[in-house]
Amino acid sequence: MLVALAAPGFDADAVELALLRAGHTLAWRASDVDEAMTQLAARAPEVLVVGDHPAVATPSLIGACDLLGVRACLLVAAGVQPSAAAQRLGLLDVLLAGPDGVDVRALAGLGGPTVDRAPAPVTVPVTVPAPDPAAWSPEVGPAAAVDSAFESAAAAPAPTPADPAREPEASVVSAPTGESPRHPRVIVVWGPAGAPGRTTLAIGLAAELAARGRAVCLIDADTYGGTVAPALGLLDEAPGFAAACRLAGSESLTMAELDRVAQQAGGEGGAPFAVLTGIGRPHRWPELSTGRVTAVLDRARRWREVIVVDAGFNLETDEEVSSDLAAPRRNAATVAALRSADQVVAVGGGDPIGLARLLRSHGELLEVAEGARVRVVINRVRASVLGIDPRGQARQTLERFAGIRDAVLIENDADAADLALLTARPVTMAAPRSALTRGIAELADAIGFARAPATSAGPRWARRRAG
Repeated sequence: MLVALAAPGFDADAVELALLRAGHTLAWRASDVDEAMTQLAARAPEVLVVGDHPAVATPSLIGACDLLGVRACLLVAAGVQPSAAAQRLGLLDVLLAGPDGVDVRALAGLGGPTVDRAPAPVTVPVTVPAPDPAAWSPEVGPAAAVDSAFESAAAAPAPTPADPAREPEASVVSAPTGESPRHPRVIVVWGPAGAPGRTTLAIGLAAELAARGRAVCLIDADTYGGTVAPALGLLDEAPGFAAACRLAGSESLTMAELDRVAQQAGGEGGAPFAVLTGIGRPHRWPELSTGRVTAVLDRARRWREVIVVDAGFNLETDEEVSSDLAAPRRNAATVAALRSADQVVAVGGGDPIGLARLLRSHGELLEVAEGARVRVVINRVRASVLGIDPRGQARQTLERFAGIRDAVLIENDADAADLALLTARPVTMAAPRSALTRGIAELADAIGFARAPATSAGPRWARRRAG
């Protein structure tokens, strides 16, 4: 494997010797971020070992690695907690430098998919600190010499996902006993600007499908303000979806890696489901490129049976006709998710403004999500803004202006939504008998997930819901 080293403050000779003894090839060494950026532009390695030192452990260097498809690995001193700056980089691969040398065995699991490799040892977990205002920046470093290299890397086509025959099958999509195998589906929950409640419905839908016996993963792909993690009480300083995209960019995304970067929600009496948290700081959107998002969703189809994606609101693609064709696209994650979707849930607000926003965007949505089934959901339907018979008013409006006759209408239930946020749980668990939960169950039925009959021997959450 071609490895580069940027580790000031460490015994670089000892690290290089350990790399050579392990059979790796050293591409170059750098002592600061400027030198590392210049070397990256000239010769990009497969893996860059970055020392826990302020001269190199910077967001700009890691951002450059992301754009060039280089896997970054953190080098820390054994027995010493990584610095706060290094922890904020979100690097999941860690090498330990101890008095007896450097343990580089973890690099065995970071190579390309065409190499048969032994299982990598368990990496040392990195404790994540509380959120810090010092945010990751999409600017990629001070060296002007690397600008063209970054642009060409951003424009390059996405790498082909790893061959499934060469990776450990850590998670398997399966059906309950007695049922035929199920076809994995990607469901993208989208809605126009104005906060119509797409995140609440995405979380509730994921929990509902998990309660119906499906293996579910919830992905936060909103590049403007992803809030799945705080809504579920999960840490998002090291966002799982961005980590998965980074692994996909280096052709290292496997189901075992997805298990590692995902978190779990819905436990404690409810059906558990996996969560890939979103970027907590919106300016990290360049990490979620079209090729990476598509690769992650393709791999997730083999990892979980149902993938629910909470997408952003913006469908604009006018930026693609700009003069800088190699620049990253802010809406790439949303558009890529919609184009990869099997089912799109289009959420609109149950008021005149929310309906108008949905109707204006509906035609554009159908163009972007061609090939996917689109189910319209009107959330927070209430007589206070729609007048007498609000459900009839909403249906009449949708049919008249867009020919939509099969929309799912969900009554306004602010108390249930507030309780879900207060307890950091899906609304289907926080308020199982609420109108909002009934609406989510109706949505699950409408998109083809029939409720399985509950039995006395079934899971505890299934028996409770059935009662």
